[in-house]
Amino acid sequence: RPRKTILAFTVGVHSCMGGHLARLEVKVALQEWLKRIPDFAVKPGAKIEYRPGGVIGPHHVPLVWKA
Repeated sequence: RPRKTILAFTVGVHSCMGGHLARLEVKVALQEWLKRIPDFAVKPGAKIEYRPGGVIGPHHVPLVWKA
């Protein structure tokens, strides 16, 4: 098999059979959640730092809620 570069649901020699469904479910869940919460933005001037290691993502994201 060709090597896959996407980490979510496809790490290793075996691909998750439900990977496509899982990604679609996450996409729909986030879209619906974002429709229901107040508008927000990243705090102006905030510096977003990322964690090193096996978990890829920001350490924290300072938000401001729009009134």
